[in-house]
Amino acid sequence: MRLKKTMIDKNKKPRVAIYDFTDCEGCEVKLVSLRERLLALEKKIDIVNWRLGQERFESGPYDITIIEGTPIHHHEISLLKELRENSKILVALGACAALAGIPGIMPEKDRKVWYEKIYSSQYHPAGVDAVPLSAYVDVDFAIHGCPVDEDEVVRVFEELLAGKTPSYRGFSVCFDCKQAGNPCRIAEEKKPCLGPITQGGCKAVCVSGGSPCYGCFGIREEANIPSLVKILEKIADPKTVERYLTMFHNRTKEILELKDNEK
Repeated sequence: MRLKKTMIDKNKKPRVAIYDFTDCEGCEVKLVSLRERLLALEKKIDIVNWRLGQERFESGPYDITIIEGTPIHHHEISLLKELRENSKILVALGACAALAGIPGIMPEKDRKVWYEKIYSSQYHPAGVDAVPLSAYVDVDFAIHGCPVDEDEVVRVFEELLAGKTPSYRGFSVCFDCKQAGNPCRIAEEKKPCLGPITQGGCKAVCVSGGSPCYGCFGIREEANIPSLVKILEKIADPKTVERYLTMFHNRTKEILELKDNEK
């Protein structure tokens, strides 16, 4: 992921565009749910293109382009490349854009089986495999989550507007769990969890609600994935461990490298 100086002119409102590709639009709904905080941000930025939130449409170039979802149609891939060329800063919004996420679980060969079962062998799909935005273009920063966390969105925007390069949290979801008072799923409950290798900042909402962490906030820096796999395989069968690792990360380089090393 490319991190550089933001190149934002602090003397004028940056022109911001918000696009969405193939997704559930849950992360954009999170933007809308910011309400008063979004209105406060709008005093500092000029949102000139946002299909979901307004009727206004202006073409680029843009200072900041935010993209939700993964491109699975050829026209989406072309638009993504065009937006990269016409944007000073490109931000991936949510797990689908940053990781390929849930759409990236099923590879083409498996999709073909279901296409034939549901639509017949005569059906010719227009889509391609779901991959992160970074598979096609340079991404300056990713706001992770499924969906994103409102506080993280505001934090990243404020850092960009201050002329800073946004940074990722220097702790894992385990820290969030400690803050929330959750018992450790791995050590105490003997249940799988990707918290130790996942970036923090999500407030451990999944674990607090009784669900495991599947890593939608992205792999944290210097994560020791092989060591966690060894620990998880002591409390769960390999198929279960693989399901956890590929729920959101089936198309991320860290998990792809892990799979290659295991061959």
